[in-house]
Amino acid sequence: MCGWLFLFILQKLDSNTSMTPLKFVLVVILLSTFRGSAQELTDYRWKNRVLLLFDESWESVAIKSQLEKFSKVREEMVDRDLILFIVTHKGIFTESGRPQDMLLKDAYDTANVSEKFKGIVLIGKDGGIKLKKDLEINPQLVFDLVDSMPMRKAEMQSSKKH
Repeated sequence: MCGWLFLFILQKLDSNTSMTPLKFVLVVILLSTFRGSAQELTDYRWKNRVLLLFDESWESVAIKSQLEKFSKVREEMVDRDLILFIVTHKGIFTESGRPQDMLLKDAYDTANVSEKFKGIVLIGKDGGIKLKKDLEINPQLVFDLVDSMPMRKAEMQSSKKH
């Protein structure tokens, strides 16, 4: 869509119209902000740790079972700034099944997995891959790993002071 918009603008700025600096700046601003509403996983960097659950379907037995395990430890997830997304061939979803406007390719690339991967990937606040395992895992494994990270230790120290 952005390409069509660019071509439209170029057509409007025909050869008889000079490209003033103001017009050029407006075109650049318009094109740079017209990214759509799609989020990227990098939008969560330094704010959240991201759990990505990969499977063929949001309604697979493995995903449902894994979601049930994590739903029982919601408070522990919030305490560790953990958010969870389900990644399927049809899109990316929240725990409640709400579709997210994220690029599938971004999730597969960030997690460094193929489209055939069925498992869980933990992305740290720094954007690095911290854990990659087959479904299903015990949430305590994720919590123990997160709690062993230097950034999390600093967070826990900081919360004790306040």
